Amino acid sequence: MRREKKEAFLNFLETQNNWTPASNLANHLHVSTRTIRKYVSEINKESPLILSSQEGYRLNKKKWKEKDSIIHFPDDTPSKRMNLILRELILHPEGINIFDLSEKTYVSLSTIESDVTHANHLIQPFQLRVKQKKDHLILVGEETAKRKLMSQIISNETSNDFLGIETIQEAYQEYHIAQLKNDLSEILRNYDLLINEYMLNNILLHLVITIDRIKKNKWITQQLKMKSVKSNSEILAARSIAKMIEDQYGIIFNESEIYYLVILLASKTTLLNYQSITPYTLTQFIDKHYVDLAKTLLKRVHESYFIDISDDDFFVKFTLHIRNLIFRAKNQVSVRNPLVFKLKETYPLIYEVAVFISNELQQMEAISVDEDEIGYIAFHIGSYFERRKELEKKILCAVICPNYYDMQIDLVQKLEEKFRDSIEIIHVSAEAVDLAEEIELVISTLPSHMEQTPSVFVHPYMTEQDYERIQRQILKLTERKKIEKVKVYLETFFCEELFMKNVYLNSHEEYIAFMSECMMTYGYVHDDYAQAVLERETLSSTAFNNHVAVPHSIKMDARKTGICIILNDQPVKWGDEKVQIIAMIAMNQRDRKIFSHVFESFINILSEWDHVKELIKAKDYQDFMDKIVYLVERV
Repeated sequence: MRREKKEAFLNFLETQNNWTPASNLANHLHVSTRTIRKYVSEINKESPLILSSQEGYRLNKKKWKEKDSIIHFPDDTPSKRMNLILRELILHPEGINIFDLSEKTYVSLSTIESDVTHANHLIQPFQLRVKQKKDHLILVGEETAKRKLMSQIISNETSNDFLGIETIQEAYQEYHIAQLKNDLSEILRNYDLLINEYMLNNILLHLVITIDRIKKNKWITQQLKMKSVKSNSEILAARSIAKMIEDQYGIIFNESEIYYLVILLASKTTLLNYQSITPYTLTQFIDKHYVDLAKTLLKRVHESYFIDISDDDFFVKFTLHIRNLIFRAKNQVSVRNPLVFKLKETYPLIYEVAVFISNELQQMEAISVDEDEIGYIAFHIGSYFERRKELEKKILCAVICPNYYDMQIDLVQKLEEKFRDSIEIIHVSAEAVDLAEEIELVISTLPSHMEQTPSVFVHPYMTEQDYERIQRQILKLTERKKIEKVKVYLETFFCEELFMKNVYLNSHEEYIAFMSECMMTYGYVHDDYAQAVLERETLSSTAFNNHVAVPHSIKMDARKTGICIILNDQPVKWGDEKVQIIAMIAMNQRDRKIFSHVFESFINILSEWDHVKELIKAKDYQDFMDKIVYLVERV
């Protein structure tokens, strides 16, 4: 229930002196009477604000005056509701009752049906479809596709600032987070420990939590294995960080706290150090029991939520966190989390996964896990998906270089400094063996004979020509990724029902009316769409000078985004122009970011007369789509 609707519901009741029937309230709020009953039930759970009788509802005036604040309901934006519906359908393969879903989301049946229509549009690239059988909705498609969709839903829930400095500062206002981050970065640079922004913020959060806990006389104590850490750099850096914190905050890190910090640093510098911590070497640092426990937890998450969290860096951090969570729980050491409420409200699915993990952990370890700890597990889950979104924008690289006299470290540092925003180095080795399938580019100081993965040969001590070759390959691969993304979404916004050949009418007004009617029939637009398109056309003709017209509305208020296409062998009159391709575009605000990629590529194609001539030759819808894909790759 949105805050606005909640306020409208209660404020409307406040204006009524007599009993108000549920039907009147439903009409006023544009919801069902069943939803009104749910509103009343939810509000009265927290405070008996609403009285009920056979005549309807009215406010309990005495309680209303005593209230401190308006009762809180979970946010109900369309995108969050869509995620909830899809999530429920994935988790319940037998289907869900549409009336139950209406009650759960506090919206009417017609709104649910509209959401399902839009959901089917969005999940087309996954080869999935929501079907309705009487009162039941069921998600139809391959199991692997459902898993990919679940990961996408969680990924969409995270934002770019999930673990950003502003988020941490908001939670811990008594500390100067920006200054702490600068000091931390300087120490890491002094010891040649290159750590990206995401990992840096993760360490920053750990430090702030540690400072806050130690100030309350709550330390980590555990058996030390400092001799297991082969790299001296991480040990020296950890001690320097501890000294910096002691100077600034007057608190002292014990050896266990320093050891834990060393492990965190080591797990984040794997690329530059063979002795650093990976899932395969983790048992050298902490008991195998916790490693196996973390594996079991993530396996059960995969089984229950279809989420495959297979990332080495995440696994190391997650295992370390679980080990220390268990220690705190068994020793009844609490740790505050000021962001629990925000996590629950803003990232509900991520928080739900964290609750699931906590519940499993409680049963497996016979401990009690409170909300603060659940919140920190949610941090780890959310950070993983935020990291995945960040990597989607980059080219994943492997660096192949013999490790003579620190050549690897020197090369990786130079590549990181030069291409930090465009590549992510996820593998470093002396020879090109056992490379992961996800590697998109190999940068090697050795001659490469790889056929499947693009590679660039560079000198051990980089030259300007080496940098230029890498940059050209990065641009080429980035453009290829963009094209692949456009190709995936092409079928989302084009459909066979809205593709027509040789439709000859008398004027552009008739075409607009005809195409708008087609789009309305298939649920893309409202009945006033033709008028909105005509109003846009009077401002300036949407016809290009190369036999193409792209009629559209100025507003982005379509039911769902789509393109209606007419190809004519013979030119027809469109105002003062002659056209052979008419592409009517309907846009929904929610699809703006996704559609912008498709729209840009589509318009680029239509801007060239040679491309237009090629598209006009299309025999049918499939031939048209094949030509579009071909031209997208060429543009």
